[in-house]
Amino acid sequence: MSPAAARTTARRLVGTVVVLTGASPAAAAAGSLALDGPTGPLWWAVPLLACFTLAHVAAVVAVVRGTSPDPAAAAFVVVGLLTAVSQAALLGAGLALPDPAVGHGPWPAYVVATATQACAVLARNAPRSWGLLATTAFSALVAAVTPVPPPLPQGGAAASVVYGAVLALVAATVYYLARGLEQTTGRVGAARGAVLRADAEAEAMALAEAERGRWEAAVHDDVLTALRAGASAETQREVRDAAAAASAALVSIAAAPATLTVGSALAAQQVAAAARGAFDRAVVELSSTPGALPGRVVEAVADATAELMRNTVHHNPPGVRARVHGHLGEAGARVVVSDDGGGFDTGALPTGRLGIRVSVVGRMRSVGGDADVTSSRRGTTVELRWPR
Repeated sequence: MSPAAARTTARRLVGTVVVLTGASPAAAAAGSLALDGPTGPLWWAVPLLACFTLAHVAAVVAVVRGTSPDPAAAAFVVVGLLTAVSQAALLGAGLALPDPAVGHGPWPAYVVATATQACAVLARNAPRSWGLLATTAFSALVAAVTPVPPPLPQGGAAASVVYGAVLALVAATVYYLARGLEQTTGRVGAARGAVLRADAEAEAMALAEAERGRWEAAVHDDVLTALRAGASAETQREVRDAAAAASAALVSIAAAPATLTVGSALAAQQVAAAARGAFDRAVVELSSTPGALPGRVVEAVADATAELMRNTVHHNPPGVRARVHGHLGEAGARVVVSDDGGGFDTGALPTGRLGIRVSVVGRMRSVGGDADVTSSRRGTTVELRWPR
């Protein structure tokens, strides 16, 4: 599992937690609504329940797409807060019923219960003490402003304390579950990344060792042999032959070594690492198919991507967003780097943007590839491709 795949898996697992923790309350709310009615004005119940359903749909979509579940969780929290506050106001005005049935709570109780669990999911990346404090505080707030639903004990401050404790306990369980899932998959991704880096270092060492051996063999077998022949030459012809042999040996030494090939999966990881190393908030989505690419091509794509990320950070405000996506395989490589910054005039590059011509376009062309740059006020997009 690559680091990118680990992050996607973590999002899906945490998103599944959001979906499942919201599924039972959603079913219970639907059942309560069918049995007891809206327990308040329709203009109050219908919009809140519609938003609650849309938040649940958003959570399912996030799981399917492997995107962050946080927007859906935040929607659950907002709907829960609105439900709790509006229910308290309607109860105070006598427009809503607190407990329409003895055996179960009204639908708002299930909506706010989902909100407490969604709050725990949102707090999963905070330090443990702060995360637990946030979930506990949210649970206490809900218990303070909403009526205690059956079958919990009814009446008095003690009942509200018990209700808040139950909400906090469930929220803490969800907090630890979501946090554990994300941290575990993160460690798996980090371990995989370490393995890939070790493989890259091993390939580089193998290339260096092969090049050292080539030099030693050329010097010993060709250059020294030619020099010995020249030293023992007795005629002008023998001297010329020895000089020609030594010259050919030197040309052979100066020739470029055999090109190192890099597996396409490893190449994708190297490009992704280069992008995140230059801009840690960049969204990187690179895929690969089995095969290998020349090492010099992978190096050029990675260096060009890093240069573009540095340009994004340097020439745009702090809130700029950047994305790197593409595909690498034996047939070729295509990487698209984009940002939503202010852009620039590609026909008249200002001082400082000259690096794009040299460090991006020139670098790609030096290995037989190319780069296309388009820019406007809505952002900049650069397509890196090999072969040309």
